[in-house]
Amino acid sequence: MTNKQVSFGNISHRTPIMLIADDQPLVVRQIYEVFQDDFHIFMASDGAQCVEMANELLPDIILLDINMPHLDGFQVCEKIKENVITSHIPVIFITSNIDEADEVKGFEVGGVDFIRKPINPTIMWARVQSHAQIKRQSDLLRRLALIDGLTGVSNRYQFDEQLLTDWLSCAREKNSLALLMIDADNFKQLNDTYGHQAGDKFLKVLAEKVATCAHRPGDLVARYGGEEFACILPNTDLAGALKVAEDIRTLIEQTVVCLETSRDQISAIKTTVSIGLHCLVPDRKDQPDVLIKSADQALYQAKALGKNQICIFEHEHIKQASN
Repeated sequence: MTNKQVSFGNISHRTPIMLIADDQPLVVRQIYEVFQDDFHIFMASDGAQCVEMANELLPDIILLDINMPHLDGFQVCEKIKENVITSHIPVIFITSNIDEADEVKGFEVGGVDFIRKPINPTIMWARVQSHAQIKRQSDLLRRLALIDGLTGVSNRYQFDEQLLTDWLSCAREKNSLALLMIDADNFKQLNDTYGHQAGDKFLKVLAEKVATCAHRPGDLVARYGGEEFACILPNTDLAGALKVAEDIRTLIEQTVVCLETSRDQISAIKTTVSIGLHCLVPDRKDQPDVLIKSADQALYQAKALGKNQICIFEHEHIKQASN
């Protein structure tokens, strides 16, 4: 499988994101010159903007000036750590004057380190890279914990987390986000006929085939529950999502799974999937649940129309895709 939930190389090879929050342009320029080759860098000029950008960008590290207008660095850090979406982001404080009480307060609100002004580029680079590496390792462990043990694709928790991340990203960039809800047809009958071990083998094959079709680094395939899978396709328009859905439907229809049904007999089993699809440009005012609900409605319609087909939720209506 090549998509990101089971291939962890992209975690270390992805260019990380840095958010700098400082109202002094000279300091921002100094930091940018040190890290421009290592990070995608974004800048905030005050505390309130930093909180907003942290929620939108989900950066890998934040360099945060303590003395800023509207909200000071300590208040900003508290808000970042209170939000479950941003709480895991390491925050390094930047300051020209700090005493022991300030240092204690900085660690109490969730900061991981301090960098003093005037900035020493060598020391700053070493400290930032150290915390960035720790976060990369933490992200890897978190992803390992978010894999479905049976099929090897992402589990429901990873799906929920990634959908929110992609929702915010596509809303910010005004790009399309597509979701496929995929359900194995007649799976209960297969389980009842051949047993749960045979059903488990079938689900593994199904997950592998779906992941083969959703193969871009940004795509994510997850086991949503039971015999139902979900596929998140960021930066994908309706035509692109429909092609992925049809590739999945066709591949599963053509797949033969050999199941051991008794000690001396192996049965070749074929089945199909029904797929519900919804594609939209996210609005930050909404929640990604609207995407799930619409794709689910389309899936139910695909089942009702006879299975082994794709239905699309579009403009508050559901239509059948031509196979």
